[in-house]
Amino acid sequence: MATTPFARKLRALSRVASLLCLTAELACGAHDVAPTAPPIPVTPLAPVPEYLGTLLAPARVATLSTAQQTAWNAYVLRSRQRMGADQALVAAELTRIGGTTVIRPPNTAADFTVLTSWTAAWAASTAGSALIKTVLSYQTASGGWGKHIDYALGPRAPGMGYNSESDEWAYVGTIDNGATVTELRLLAVAAPADTAARSAFERGTSYLMDSQFPSGCSPQVWPLMGSYHDAATNNDNAAVNVIRFLRDIDRGTFPFVASATRTRATAALAQAMQCLLNTQVVVQNTRTTWAQQHDPLTNEPVVGRSYELPSLAGQEGAKILDLLMEDTAPSAAIVTAVHAAIAFYRATAIPNVRYVAGVGLVPTAGAGPLWARMAEIGTNRPIFSNRDGIRLYDFDLLTDRRTGYAWYGGEPATSLRTFETWVRTHPAP
Repeated sequence: MATTPFARKLRALSRVASLLCLTAELACGAHDVAPTAPPIPVTPLAPVPEYLGTLLAPARVATLSTAQQTAWNAYVLRSRQRMGADQALVAAELTRIGGTTVIRPPNTAADFTVLTSWTAAWAASTAGSALIKTVLSYQTASGGWGKHIDYALGPRAPGMGYNSESDEWAYVGTIDNGATVTELRLLAVAAPADTAARSAFERGTSYLMDSQFPSGCSPQVWPLMGSYHDAATNNDNAAVNVIRFLRDIDRGTFPFVASATRTRATAALAQAMQCLLNTQVVVQNTRTTWAQQHDPLTNEPVVGRSYELPSLAGQEGAKILDLLMEDTAPSAAIVTAVHAAIAFYRATAIPNVRYVAGVGLVPTAGAGPLWARMAEIGTNRPIFSNRDGIRLYDFDLLTDRRTGYAWYGGEPATSLRTFETWVRTHPAP
């Protein structure tokens, strides 16, 4: 007997699965022959899972204004309905093949990337067509993708889930590790000549906009899966990837995109940029940089994984800063935000050091500068943590998180160099 939370739901889901295949738009047999993209089920029969997170719990939403409550409650409900649709699709497949446990997809440690050699001609080739069909087969009913799925091993099989890293129903779909946005960029190569790829691209783009908070920020995983995944996420450049993609649609980079989708993307882009301005951390009336994760309702920095404490982010904040400086006609608010972040990084630079994994900072004349991955809010001191979540100020106290995590990095150095050119036409307000 399966023991995972989702597996325990399968018996209840399977009781309606056969009926779902008849009454809903579920492509129950579509994955047998390299399907294009499963349609979103539209049915009142699909079970609607309970929201088990805390960041958007009813009690928290109830503290908002009436208008905000309406918007956020509708958002959470939409998320739950989409999760129900995702789960119902897999449950229907399992019913059809006589399975009881979701099959885990093949895993790869590498993030999915789109190569410059993948042109329209490549997309029409045997290799290109095969990869595109495989990627299409893994698009969720909600329109997104999971992460770290090994597409080299071929299309998704009936009864297979979307989480390659565990048997839990998680990361279905996600913008973590470049997922969903990267798959969409692949489909964009084939979309002009491939109606299936174009349709999936439109659905995936709608997924990104449907997952956007009423505030304009984006969660790491959607439909919402609870815990820190429901926070507005900058980690792994998640928000930056989404914003650049929406900006490309807004600028007409993908000419095959429907006009209605482009119009909606333009509005979503404006909201996402406003999210960045609203979440820039203010300390003693001074703007600084951004956190890895922000509370979806208050915009305050929040904990991510247990060792990712609320803090000012060196790496992720620099990537947001780079994005803001890409704006060809920045507003006064963006110019103000950029100058403030630059001031923060100038003040927190650590010169003449190099970072050695497992060792920490090593004094090295002429090396650097480097910045802490996490700086304490209010003091700017580098902070660290093991998996126990206890704040540390001494790298040498790290044990289980001493390696495997980039505690220092040089990303802001690139931002500072870019600023030297950018500031010539965008002086401080």
